[in-house]
Amino acid sequence: MNSNDIKAIITECCNDVIFTFNGKSSGVTSEVKNSIPTFQSWHGDKTKEYSNIDYVMSDNFFSGKSLNELIGKIDFEFA
Repeated sequence: MNSNDIKAIITECCNDVIFTFNGKSSGVTSEVKNSIPTFQSWHGDKTKEYSNIDYVMSDNFFSGKSLNELIGKIDFEFA
């Protein structure tokens, strides 16, 4: 699985991406309101909202790492 695969799953707004990193439950979920997608990341007890998928993929939100950096290093689940 590569970054384009994860990005596509998130932007389809049908599945959440769930994983554990540094011992913390983490993930990304998406929602569409009035035809506008928004994305929310969580890592332990912290959350952050985004309006752009590229920011979701590149933000160092997960203990100083981005989703792009974690791909290939951890296992992702889809719900």
